[in-house]
Amino acid sequence: MTTALIEQLQAFPARVARFVAGFPAARQRTRPPGGGFSLVEHLCHLRDLEREGYATRIRRILDEDLPELSEIDGSTLALERDYQQQDPGAALRDWQAARELTVALLREHLPRDGQRKGIFGGFGVLTLASLAEGIAAHDRSHWDELQALGH
Repeated sequence: MTTALIEQLQAFPARVARFVAGFPAARQRTRPPGGGFSLVEHLCHLRDLEREGYATRIRRILDEDLPELSEIDGSTLALERDYQQQDPGAALRDWQAARELTVALLREHLPRDGQRKGIFGGFGVLTLASLAEGIAAHDRSHWDELQALGH
């Protein structure tokens, strides 16, 4: 499972990049009816969560004993950082680079440190392995939301 999970995490940014390549540039900042992120907001959110959420949580689980891990409010960041006005290409590239670092950390540490633990906000105690599974679940939810944006 560990190898398959890591491969899945590694492959996701390329899957999103293919989707973005076929997405009309004129609609990259269009939000779906009823609310939610536009394409550019998704990319910025994935980038920031990867760098400031996942990488930080992984390092803290590896370096500390039962660290308290903070949540990130993606909607607040989207407003504060004005995701709608950011460059989607740069956000995608930065997210891809950040994901490579996450994957490298997991590839190195997950097999032997997968049971190391942290306390994650309202979710309680989680292991490095369950954090990795949570990243994959988050990827799947964004994929579904991106698909709902259409082409």
